[in-house]
Amino acid sequence: MTHDVSDQSGPARGLGALRPNAEELFDGIDPNEVIRGIWQGRYIILLFAFLGAALAAIIVSQITPTYASMAKILLDPRERSFVSQDQVVSDLRLNDEVVASEISILYSNVLLGEVAREINASRPDLLEELAPTTSEPSLLSRMAGAIGLGGEEPLSPEEEEQAFTDRLDGLVWILRQAIDVWRDGDAYIISVRAETENPVLSALIAETVVSKYIEQQLEGRRQTANQATAQIEERVAALREQVQAAEAAVEDYRDETIRENGSSIEILAQRLLDLNAELVQARIERGAAEARYSEMQRAMTDGGIDALSTMVTSETINDLTNRRLELQASDAEWAERFDETNPERRRILGRIAEVDRALAVEMARALDAQRNEWQVAVVRERTMQEALADVEARYQEASRSAIGLRQLERETEAVRDVYKELLTRVAQTRTQQSFQVADARVIERATVPGSPSAPRPKLVTMLGLIVGAGLGFAIVLLRRLTSRTFRDLGELERLSGQQVVSVMPEQRWKRTAQALKELGANPMGATAESVRALRNHLNSGAQRSMTRSVSLLSPMSGDGKTTATLLLACLAEKADEMVVVVDLDLRQDTLSKELGLGRRPGASDVMAGEVSLDQAIVSLDDYGIDILTAGEIGVTIADELRVDTIRTLLDDLKETYDLVLVNSPAMLQVPDATLIAKAVDQCVLLVRYDSTPRSAVKRCVGILRAQRAPLEGLVMTRADAEAMQDGYLYSYGYA
Repeated sequence: MTHDVSDQSGPARGLGALRPNAEELFDGIDPNEVIRGIWQGRYIILLFAFLGAALAAIIVSQITPTYASMAKILLDPRERSFVSQDQVVSDLRLNDEVVASEISILYSNVLLGEVAREINASRPDLLEELAPTTSEPSLLSRMAGAIGLGGEEPLSPEEEEQAFTDRLDGLVWILRQAIDVWRDGDAYIISVRAETENPVLSALIAETVVSKYIEQQLEGRRQTANQATAQIEERVAALREQVQAAEAAVEDYRDETIRENGSSIEILAQRLLDLNAELVQARIERGAAEARYSEMQRAMTDGGIDALSTMVTSETINDLTNRRLELQASDAEWAERFDETNPERRRILGRIAEVDRALAVEMARALDAQRNEWQVAVVRERTMQEALADVEARYQEASRSAIGLRQLERETEAVRDVYKELLTRVAQTRTQQSFQVADARVIERATVPGSPSAPRPKLVTMLGLIVGAGLGFAIVLLRRLTSRTFRDLGELERLSGQQVVSVMPEQRWKRTAQALKELGANPMGATAESVRALRNHLNSGAQRSMTRSVSLLSPMSGDGKTTATLLLACLAEKADEMVVVVDLDLRQDTLSKELGLGRRPGASDVMAGEVSLDQAIVSLDDYGIDILTAGEIGVTIADELRVDTIRTLLDDLKETYDLVLVNSPAMLQVPDATLIAKAVDQCVLLVRYDSTPRSAVKRCVGILRAQRAPLEGLVMTRADAEAMQDGYLYSYGYA
């Protein structure tokens, strides 16, 4: 039993189906075909993926690993006030510009120079790895040293200092390349990342950078505070001299007044000053008493006893408060198990009520005491005001003669006030000097990394794998999309306008004899079924006469037409047909070479009349078919070839044989194939899978159409079994 391909369900299309715009159909892309092509090229993709991963692994192995360590600092926007709100050195007002400025400071050569000095003092060995101070001596220097010549002279102190400065500049540049500073999003957090070939050095650089940054920030604030303190102290010294001079002038004027008036107003002045001071103190005490009384009233009104107890302290109130807390705690323990009807809870609640009443009484007493204190302060203030008014009246009378003294005293007092204020400011600034803190603090310290940050072997290898696979995929896809050959039967039929009547699978045959042996050993195999499909198609298209001549054509050599011709002959012989294979490839004598028949008379000799058919035909007893070789070959013989001559030879053979198969040369390589196609009764064009160019197929179909050759269809040869769709290759057997 045989199977036709699934594409043969519709009517066959003849040569007239070719249209001028057939290229448009050819330009279409079949997604299924592309997917099949990619699957077919999976080993190429895997190969490129492996090569990409291997290349990435090799590159990674050649790169010196580096280690990264990171520290983070927070620019603290909170303001601090230790003595007063007016600070000598104000805190940072943070915004984007300030943060950018702080990042620039972290990159500055001033800061990095301090970092280099610090690392050079603590770990010079690590700094030597980062920037070696000595280089390998040249060959000439080593030779001079070996013979005792040359040698380096010691550097002078100036040269050593210059050398250290130059090295420091180089280290600053290297450190700037080794660190990276950035802001974390919109937060006031700055990250400092250091990356070197030594993990300890990376952590040391990051940690030293942030610590030096904070030290410089703190030192700058201290210097500013010191400068402000020094300036204020200079002003205080000047004011001290002014105060002393003014007081001396007052004393001199007072002495002069006493000498002139015979009396002194010092007692009144002193009394006036005392009363003023006492009045101020009385007002302060009255204000404090009034404020405290008002606050106690408000607390009593808003919060009750609990709020007032926080403001009033006495031994009795404290005892009552503690007792109340103990009773409430005891009630809370009983409340976990009993409700308010429990006798014990009722007893406890009663005692709490008694304590609350006692507290209320004590609070009322405290409130009354505070009100009395306020009223006493009011009376005292009023008394001070009356006494001050009386003394002022008497003082004015006594001071009319001492206007100049009062003027001097006012001036002295003004200078003294400024002097006192500056003294207070000096004390504050001195205190702030010891309380100075930086505007930044470390929130994450640098640690020694345990693994390299770059390169990352697994990641790079995986990227190499992905890139290699992508490259392989692109190559396979590009190769598939830009292919100028045939892999799909529908595409072949659209371009040629002919039906594909059979598909012959690719086989690992080195010689034609191996194909013939397989046909005999496996008559139901894929190869046998594909040849059987071709034979059935030719039989269905033959005329009533059972004797016919058939030629399998191909655009190029190597498409398998000789093998297919012999396979078709052997299969026809198994169907009890008398078959002869005629080799009309008059330039190659292919059948003699493939079957090992040697040089002997053949078709060219018969057509020249030099031998008879019986003398030229040789029988292959192993296969049951007869062979007519090409015979004498050469250009002259080919030039004398004519359609009538070929047709006469074939007619003579058809008198004896049921099937005459003609082995012809490639159509686009030798013009003889066109003559053979016109002379035979049927011809089939062979197209090799993924090999025969599209243009070659199109040209061959055009030539056969122009010559009105009896083209019965196409056969795809050497097809890839994995790439072809199910149903295109023949596979059948018996259970």
